[in-house]
Amino acid sequence: MSHKGKVLVIDDDLTLRTLLTNKFVEHGYVVETAADGLEGLDRYQSFQPDIIVLDIMMPNMDGYTFVEEFERIADVKTTPIIILSSQESLQDIFKMRGINDYIVKPFRMEDLLRKIAKRMQAKHKKILIVDDQNGVLEMLQERLCVSGYEVITAQNGLDGLERARREKPDLMVVDVMVPKLDGYTLCRMLKFDEKYRRIAIVLLSALARENDADIRQQVKADAFIAKPYDGSILLNTIKELLWD
Repeated sequence: MSHKGKVLVIDDDLTLRTLLTNKFVEHGYVVETAADGLEGLDRYQSFQPDIIVLDIMMPNMDGYTFVEEFERIADVKTTPIIILSSQESLQDIFKMRGINDYIVKPFRMEDLLRKIAKRMQAKHKKILIVDDQNGVLEMLQERLCVSGYEVITAQNGLDGLERARREKPDLMVVDVMVPKLDGYTLCRMLKFDEKYRRIAIVLLSALARENDADIRQQVKADAFIAKPYDGSILLNTIKELLWD
């Protein structure tokens, strides 16, 4: 009998494990469970799931330690992790390598099911970074790669436009002050082209202007982040655009 995929649920709450198992099976998934991170690592080895749904606060081995150990034996690009997080844990969620998605408890089951369905369709996403500063490029590339994204780069707007048309990334992070073709114009050219308008675009700018919101709306950017910024803000914005 065919199934939609395999899901490993790691949570110390027996009631929640049972509820998730029943709902996932009802929607065509094969499910195994574990009560803590240590048991979860063993289950992963034998089950080889497509996706892991992971709680953070657990005995024996918490979710953060599980992710650290998991990276030693697997690749989050091929086996993505969806974190079940409390509101209090959100500020720390993107400080961990290997995490790029979460859902806050209490959550609606349809929201979690939608996330899992998206992951089954495309386990990892491609991101194009357009920035003329090598240090910024390297920092962003490293941070996004360890969070499970495929990353490509360009150092000016024209190269960014060419790479976007050729590679068709799922999302772009673009500095507005890149040479040859500024970020606003690059964004507008892609968003007003039927072939590329679905690419999500996050604009970064160190120059705060009163009309930034108006410009963003005019060029159809999906998000705008002012520099300097906390890396977790960018990661959360990417998560909202790609997975929510």
